[in-house]
Amino acid sequence: MMLNNPISQNLSDLIDHDGIFPNPSFDGFKTITLNELEEMKLLARFDSKFVFHRTKLDSLLKDLADDYHLLKIQDQTIFHYESVYLDTDDFKLYLMHHNGKPERIKVRWRRYTDIQKVFFEVKRKTPKKKTEKVRLEEPAILEKLTPAQSQLLDSLGYKDLSLKPMITISYDRITMVSKSENIKVTLDLNIKFENMAETKMIPWLVVAEIKSRRITPKCIFMESIKKHGIRQASFSKYAAATASLQSVKHNAFKPELLLITKLKNERA
Repeated sequence: MMLNNPISQNLSDLIDHDGIFPNPSFDGFKTITLNELEEMKLLARFDSKFVFHRTKLDSLLKDLADDYHLLKIQDQTIFHYESVYLDTDDFKLYLMHHNGKPERIKVRWRRYTDIQKVFFEVKRKTPKKKTEKVRLEEPAILEKLTPAQSQLLDSLGYKDLSLKPMITISYDRITMVSKSENIKVTLDLNIKFENMAETKMIPWLVVAEIKSRRITPKCIFMESIKKHGIRQASFSKYAAATASLQSVKHNAFKPELLLITKLKNERA
């Protein structure tokens, strides 16, 4: 039986397909190369997330220019990502997240379109709220899991999962690295959710994430976030996309979906 999803309908009413924002300014930033960034992979880390309206982005970046390096590859500083999330027909992995299971995984294909690389990735959340990511580079997004990918899932305790693509999330990402600490900050914008039936674009939303080896890092980014009245929020693009596009249980994610609609009317 299909579940009625009124939140999805409300979000559809507020989607601004024509919303266009200019590219942010990076004046004052010194840059870092991809090789330098990869030296601090932070595949095991703690994540802190923040969401805010796009109009606050330039002021936030201005605060950070002296203290953060900006990733730059071949004169490019904003990079396009595509993530294809896999799940079972009954959304077993999504429901682990929805039901608050302390240990859970996300399984996805990620395409870095600007550098033409594809990875099969498994993100594991531990009971201590630590994020661990394991990934395998592949030549392309494949229709079926390879033996190596199945073995990876088996090694994490997830055997015999019949996974298939369910949700595609695309966005543009800005990546920065602190000059003084082992902290990476990402800013995701121009976010788009898709499944086989529909597409939802959320141009006013920015999702920021601090990736650090400490649970609550003290850094310039945190100071700037507070100055701009931006609060830390539990927010998952994957959960929001699945809850708004699919006919699934979504009560636990209503605050995230309502936050998306609330932010549409905010300004800097």
